[in-house]
Amino acid sequence: MVTNALVSTACGGSGFQYIKNDEFNAYFKIDEDWTVFDERAYFSSPAIELDPLERQRKLATTWVRGFDGSDRPSLANLFVNATPDPHGVARIQLLTEAERESVDVASLRSAHLGFDPVQANREDPQGPVEVLMEQDVSLEGGQHGVRMAVAFDTPSGEIAIVDQTALVDSSNRILYLFVIGCSRQCYAQHRDTIDEIAASWTIEEE
Repeated sequence: MVTNALVSTACGGSGFQYIKNDEFNAYFKIDEDWTVFDERAYFSSPAIELDPLERQRKLATTWVRGFDGSDRPSLANLFVNATPDPHGVARIQLLTEAERESVDVASLRSAHLGFDPVQANREDPQGPVEVLMEQDVSLEGGQHGVRMAVAFDTPSGEIAIVDQTALVDSSNRILYLFVIGCSRQCYAQHRDTIDEIAASWTIEEE
């Protein structure tokens, strides 16, 4: 079971608040003024169509912290890609047997967007998806996966950019996902901050 362990502290003068899950020794930092949403709020969003039993299962197996950098924060912003301000989500999820058996690099690349950006770009190099950066990630605790920056067209006609890191532990039991992004204009304006926050996603060795 994934507990709702959460430590949120703002270090004096740092400009950041730290969000931590003690059970899995995972943490990240975001701007101290940004708003944080927990998994109960996240899985209650109308953007996620879950019946009561599905929601209960998600709450039992998944830890989520969404965050929104807007001056008018809203849970709805977490489900819109090309927002004018940075937003994102950190997720730690216990995988089912079927999910464990299907874990590979392509599935990790698909963990947030629901499709493999590399495959989409390969099939249509001039199409609506562009892989800006891709790098393998391997941690001392055995967690491994991939970090990517992806630009893609949205239904609104705007271009969104996300920085996503998807990892699994050495036995493929646990998914660690961290995503932050916004519109192309927002990303260009806040790129250094977005990169610093994405790089702060840390899973300490037990």
